[in-house]
Amino acid sequence: MIHLHRIARAALTLFALTLFSPAAPALAADTPDSGWRVATHVAPADAGDRVHGSATANLSVIIWLDPECPYCKTLGAMPQRVVDDLGTGVNLVVRLFPLPFHGQAAVQGSLASLCVGDQAGPDGYYRFLDGWLAATLGNGRGLPGASGHDDPLGLLAAQSGARDTSALVSCIGNQDTGRRLVQQMQAAEVAGVQGTPAIAIRDNRNGHTIMEDGAIAEADLRRAIAFLSSQGAD
Repeated sequence: MIHLHRIARAALTLFALTLFSPAAPALAADTPDSGWRVATHVAPADAGDRVHGSATANLSVIIWLDPECPYCKTLGAMPQRVVDDLGTGVNLVVRLFPLPFHGQAAVQGSLASLCVGDQAGPDGYYRFLDGWLAATLGNGRGLPGASGHDDPLGLLAAQSGARDTSALVSCIGNQDTGRRLVQQMQAAEVAGVQGTPAIAIRDNRNGHTIMEDGAIAEADLRRAIAFLSSQGAD
């Protein structure tokens, strides 16, 4: 069984020391509607991200999730389905932003997601996150016990392709994994993320980015992607 309480508490302490920096909503004519704002500090996908879809896509849908956030649970795998439907012009990047008030379970889910991705690649990373969001009781209550199995995290990791339990435990307990998670959290704050889920659409041709908060509807996401795509590369 994977026991992560001390690791989670240490990571949680780091997060609790981080100040949220509210971003002033910069509404402009180049947003699809008043729910979206211009975002100027959203980093493009890099080697630390797990990219779903074409790495050379013109647009990236970038989402910050907390595995224990009920609104993230509502959003679910919808963005992934939209990206799959739109083809090679759009990819998906999910970054982790566990909120301190969701406690150890949010940190555990985030650390485990990174480590499953290390073992099983982007497909495993997204399978694990989708599985966690579908199964979690939410708001810090974590995964329920599976029938006949007392390690729901390890079971979900194995189902997602991370079958080397020893390597998984070692990765989750590694200080470098905690630093990677903290770096994602800090980058989210620089980008203006104030809660989860937060959704950005970035034009990789020119860096123009718009952002929205909350579990938006599929139609809203599709409309915003179409809007940004129509703006061209300039």
